[in-house]
Amino acid sequence: MHSNNRATIGLALGSGAAKGWAHIGVLNGLKKMGIEPDKVAGCSIGALVGAAYANDHLPQLQSWVEGFSSWDVLGMMDLSWRKGGLMGGERVFDQMQASIGAVKIEDLQRPFIAVATDLYSGQEIWFQQGDLRQAVRASCSMPGILAPVRLNQRWLVDGAVVNPVPVSVAKAMNVDMVIAVDLSAHKRSRMQVLPVQMMASAPSAQDIVENDAHKSAGFMDLLAKGKEYVAGLSDKLNLSHGFGDPGMLAVMSQSMEILEQRHKRARLMGDPPDICITPKVADIGTMEFHRASEAIAAGEQAVMDARHLIEAALSGHREPRPD
Repeated sequence: MHSNNRATIGLALGSGAAKGWAHIGVLNGLKKMGIEPDKVAGCSIGALVGAAYANDHLPQLQSWVEGFSSWDVLGMMDLSWRKGGLMGGERVFDQMQASIGAVKIEDLQRPFIAVATDLYSGQEIWFQQGDLRQAVRASCSMPGILAPVRLNQRWLVDGAVVNPVPVSVAKAMNVDMVIAVDLSAHKRSRMQVLPVQMMASAPSAQDIVENDAHKSAGFMDLLAKGKEYVAGLSDKLNLSHGFGDPGMLAVMSQSMEILEQRHKRARLMGDPPDICITPKVADIGTMEFHRASEAIAAGEQAVMDARHLIEAALSGHREPRPD
């Protein structure tokens, strides 16, 4: 797969929901530089894209996601409140399997690990063998949004809960250097580290009326609005557009993102990659999967922006790791 005069490269693809299509652009950008990572570790959407790459099915995945419309996204939402998440997820991953291949992890063209989380023990779970679809499905199970997966007496959720950018996993794959992709790096500058002093006050009569009206609209009303539902759901899951009254989904999503950001910083400080690529995808909402072309373009641009750093890192790893 690669010549004997260069290092073995590991790739760590992080979480980010719809922002994750930027991973496709990153891989395309690296390929234009003549770089094809040898081993891949993926978390959440990074596991999905990483699996396609590891099976040499990245063009098929790109073709599929670039054809998404907001109607297509709605059509794949098998909505259910009784499965531990807003969506069951089976429709999405049935179609995904056609794009990345129905294979076992150990039969992929490149070594691959998907990261998930044991819901009850908090243990980090690495999938290095077995059914690829099930591993990716478990890794992508965003709490509250996508139903958890039951496997071997465990309930598994999104790997981002414990390892949002799995650099440690990529390093454990016996590589010489690790290139990581962080999809949420450009939000860090806007996150307050120090606590903010606020004075609590009782809600006004107007606040109570507005809150009751907001609740009465309810989530079920959104289901009757067809295409508007997708846009509405995207807005509720993306608070970057304003400071309106957040719905339940926005609260879950934003809270998870804050927790992931804090945890990610600690992990990356303790176990940094050789190169961290940071696509500018902050304006893409959590559920805006139909904006794939924008995300892919942002991924390619991020590689070009970091090209000099990538080349410098590679020049310091000329000799491959001895067996």
